[in-house]
Amino acid sequence: MEQMVRRSTQINADIHIVKREGMAMSSVMEYPKGADQIDHEMPLESFDPERILEKLDLTGLEAAKRAADAGDRSGALAALRDYYRTKYPLDEASGEGDFETADKICQRIIQWGPYEEARYGDDFDWEWDPRGDIEWVAAVYRFYWAAPLVQAYAATRDEKYARTFVEMTTDWISKHPLETHTKTHSVYTYWRGFVWLDIQTGIRATNICSAFRSLVHAEAFTPEFLGLLLASLYDHQVKTKLIPMGLIHNKAVFEQRGFINIAYTFREFVESREWMELALERVEENFLAQTTTDGVQREWSYGYHQGVLRDAVEIFGRMDTFGIEISEAFRARVRLMHDYIFWIASPDLGAPMFGDGSRALKETDDRSKWGLYDSLVEATEFLGDPKYAARATLDREFLPEQKSRAFQEAGLYVMRDDWGPDQIHMALHCSPPAISSHDQPDNGTFELYAYGRWLMNDTGFYTYGHDAEGRAWHRQTTVHQTLTLDGGDTSDDGRHLLWVSEGADSDVLVVENGSYPGLVHRRSVWFVNRQFFAFLDEAIGNVPGQLDLHFQFAPGDVVFDEAGKRAFTQFDDANVLVQAGANCVATMAEEEGWFAWTYGSRMPRKAFRFALNEQASAAFLTVVVPYRGTDVPGIAAELSDVFRAGDDRVELTVEAFGKTWSLGRDLSSSEAWVRID
Repeated sequence: MEQMVRRSTQINADIHIVKREGMAMSSVMEYPKGADQIDHEMPLESFDPERILEKLDLTGLEAAKRAADAGDRSGALAALRDYYRTKYPLDEASGEGDFETADKICQRIIQWGPYEEARYGDDFDWEWDPRGDIEWVAAVYRFYWAAPLVQAYAATRDEKYARTFVEMTTDWISKHPLETHTKTHSVYTYWRGFVWLDIQTGIRATNICSAFRSLVHAEAFTPEFLGLLLASLYDHQVKTKLIPMGLIHNKAVFEQRGFINIAYTFREFVESREWMELALERVEENFLAQTTTDGVQREWSYGYHQGVLRDAVEIFGRMDTFGIEISEAFRARVRLMHDYIFWIASPDLGAPMFGDGSRALKETDDRSKWGLYDSLVEATEFLGDPKYAARATLDREFLPEQKSRAFQEAGLYVMRDDWGPDQIHMALHCSPPAISSHDQPDNGTFELYAYGRWLMNDTGFYTYGHDAEGRAWHRQTTVHQTLTLDGGDTSDDGRHLLWVSEGADSDVLVVENGSYPGLVHRRSVWFVNRQFFAFLDEAIGNVPGQLDLHFQFAPGDVVFDEAGKRAFTQFDDANVLVQAGANCVATMAEEEGWFAWTYGSRMPRKAFRFALNEQASAAFLTVVVPYRGTDVPGIAAELSDVFRAGDDRVELTVEAFGKTWSLGRDLSSSEAWVRID
């Protein structure tokens, strides 16, 4: 998250690029000093809770209005609290909840992420960073701790959980008046206004609104606290209305979701409809600008795709209750984002780990508990199309014949041979510049799953804040499955060149990346008979230096056969072979490998590189073969002697599984072929 601030200059440049591409922001996005010059110095002042009734329209709430008209503030707030208790009924107590976590929060013991808990004590220091990770601090500011309290109260009706929420929220409000919205953080001193940052403000607002619906029923939720809370929520609205993020980014949508949730939950605010209409204009334009026309969020990192889409769907529902119309362009883009999830989901219903992406390890054969199951089922409920739920439940009746898909504008691709759990599945990433630093310099990289297991995972991002060295290690190009020059990080400048798939028995993909000044990496991939992959990597240019191709495997044993220029895994059920072409000159060298599947967790794994014995321009042929069992298939591959790196046309041969295949492509005619000799 902090990378966003440190790279603000680059992000602003990206925004200008988006504008030149015809997606300029309208006057709605022209905030006090323009989209890339937010006026953090604008003087703001917290609203006086004693005057909160001035900001409410109590029409239709007779008891509250009579008390307010009579000058009885406490009576009006008590009547308003009773109204909310009726409006948001509480389900019967279930007796189920995370009581251990909630009880510790009552003692001001907080735990977040992969870290051990921390005891805050009676004088809660909101800026404290007990584990050296800014994400911990952000989570506390965002009121993530409210959810366990709500669950425990709903399950038991024990007042201590509601009382803790009231006490902690009152403490937060007293220590963070709106006048301090530019205050420099005491730990992260480079960051001014961290507590009132767009994403903190938006997520905190959403969490408070969610907690309110249950906790308003508690005796601890007094009329006086209701007035204090409403005044603070009004402060949230003022800050977001006057000083929104103003950048094309996931945070801008998260921020406006909170803005909308306050207006939706507390429609008694006089300005609630005005807020809703303003937020929709901001969200729609920001949303369309930060997603491609083929439906992918422009940070190329799945978690942010999912988060932005989730907020958009919720916003749709909120707008419907106000009778505010949503444009067809907004609706169509939301459908396309669901389509991306449908196509990119792995056989175990996981998400790609490109960029700052994570994927939970599969711990059960129960599909309903797999990562994207609920998202796909909810997509069918929302869009009325059975195909999404069919991917979750593996209902082949509603799954298309087409298995592979290219998201050409986004530079994200998936090649598969089937829809079932044993499918061969390869996802590849070669994208244009992202709108934030959540992407990694890894264009051309891929992930491979086959026959019921992951065989070649992405390295993962590991962490945001607690280990700068570890984060840097996981981001570097050399730990991804792509080409490097002298081990340096590449630029992200992906371009789509060719995709041949529909109606064919094989897929062919050609992409390239402007990896270094004067050096382009072109990668061609043939998914031969939808059974194995041939990779042709071209380093095009005249830049001297050592060229390397890097490969990483899922955690487990690997055999490195330097004489045969090959490496293969040693699992009991399914494996993968990486084999160099016969006329490709290179040496093999094992490299350090790690696999980080979720925040703060990683394990060692095997990795290696082919060190090419040629200078650019150069070409190298590799065959990647997933196979069942433990018998390593015999593979032979050869690149045509007449081919030179950078040529439009190429031909090569591969012998595999008892057949000889002739493969080729011609960029000048946009043709590709896979033939049995």
